[in-house]
Amino acid sequence: MPAVTSSSDEDANASNTAEVPSPYAEEGFRVASLADVASELAARQTMSHDALAARGPWRGWLAELGPLEIHGRPGRALLLHAHGAGAGRETDFHQQFGAACLMQDMAWLAFDFGYLVRMRCESRRRPPPRLPGLIEEMARWCQALMACVAAVDSLRSLPWLVGGKSMGSRVASHLLVELARVAHAPLPVGWYALGYPFHPTGKPDKLRIDHLPDIPMAGLICQGSRDPFGTREEVTEYPLPESLTLLWLNDGEHDFKPRKASGETREGLISRAAQALANHPALGGKRQ
Repeated sequence: MPAVTSSSDEDANASNTAEVPSPYAEEGFRVASLADVASELAARQTMSHDALAARGPWRGWLAELGPLEIHGRPGRALLLHAHGAGAGRETDFHQQFGAACLMQDMAWLAFDFGYLVRMRCESRRRPPPRLPGLIEEMARWCQALMACVAAVDSLRSLPWLVGGKSMGSRVASHLLVELARVAHAPLPVGWYALGYPFHPTGKPDKLRIDHLPDIPMAGLICQGSRDPFGTREEVTEYPLPESLTLLWLNDGEHDFKPRKASGETREGLISRAAQALANHPALGGKRQ
């Protein structure tokens, strides 16, 4: 894997602690281990949707890694999810998506990058570090979680999808290129994006697609048709690989929020994205 070149020591130290920082303790995070993650996922396999809805998300603080949140049930697939640049899995968007994953019989495992942990602890905005450090950080999460799940008989055959929201999906896409390059085994079966940042806002000439053909797994991008990081009109002109499926969410913005006049709702578009992921091409589903 690439060396960490962009995450600061302060960012790393924000996550690498056995104590739960106050913003996370207030959310209900408790000190946990990878064995606890595996036990929680195994327990969720046998629970009904109603029981899991009543149980709510599991929130554990893993020393050397950081905060992890679990929604849903490991039936159809396991999703490792990275957040966007400005906010983490605590936002309404992510919480609604986690709830939608439950209805699609998927387990959604969402973590916070170290810089965001530090940002929340200091109550001030911070820019994300450069891409190589984020890739390395997500690689640690991916390898640790896949290994702990592989040790459980009832879980080890479940497929993994790796992805995220906006920046997190970009990190995941680069991660899968790196994992395949070093012949890491086992590998996730595919990747996904909830609002892929095809280019920075206002800079349509600075495309972030050159590496996409190098991803050896099928990909699924759920994109709002009005997303300023790549509208439907823009993206349909891009030379994207055949391994990539695009699901257009009618009138959605970057956070999938539509205009009232469209007749759509953000909750409805989020649910549609979760349904599409449950039928991801890498899971044997049909192309959208």
